[in-house]
Amino acid sequence: MIIITIDGVVASGKSTLARMLAKHLHYYYICSGLLYRALAYLLINKYGYTEHTIINVDPKDIAACFDSNLFRYVYDDKKNEQVFFAEQNITPYLKDSFIDKITSITSTNIHVRHFVTQLQHTLAQEHNIVIDGRDVGSAVFPHAQVKFYLTASIEVRAQRWLQDQRKQGHHYALQEAIEKIVDRDRRDKERAVAPLIIPEDAIVIDNSNLNLQETFGIMVSEVNKIE
Repeated sequence: MIIITIDGVVASGKSTLARMLAKHLHYYYICSGLLYRALAYLLINKYGYTEHTIINVDPKDIAACFDSNLFRYVYDDKKNEQVFFAEQNITPYLKDSFIDKITSITSTNIHVRHFVTQLQHTLAQEHNIVIDGRDVGSAVFPHAQVKFYLTASIEVRAQRWLQDQRKQGHHYALQEAIEKIVDRDRRDKERAVAPLIIPEDAIVIDNSNLNLQETFGIMVSEVNKIE
């Protein structure tokens, strides 16, 4: 099985490019961020945690959320990635700003990262995969055949982030966007468990002055070297 990892900072294009690459290669796409969001949603809505109690989440509850009889992550290149729990499609609820906030708390938990990593390994067992995240090339799949690390200037990323937020009906000033991104970068790089780093042997792409197709072209060229 071939594993391609894409790590990088906020608004560097990881998810969009990962989907494009998976579709182009006919690989299975794993959105690690969606797994963390799904867990946060389930802990709040099915297991009674609150913003204040979730800091001390019980590993048994994490395991229950990822019970293979109830939890299902599926991907195809037409419907993209979806998460089901007890046969209910919970994907539409996972982009909520409150779930964003809860996910930022739970994702630093060592037990949470352990269970999400296990799930990612399980999903990767039967497919060639493209996976994006912030520790997938460094901690989850350190022996991946191809590792990318995407970055761009803070100003460019802030503009991209603003565009994405507008699509969701949220409006921020440019300076506010910059502050949010700087804060998220800091938290990702300074967290005690699996911090954001450039993975060993990663191909670093600064796409500050590249559009989506240009970045995609570089990535495809690099992947073609292994085939």
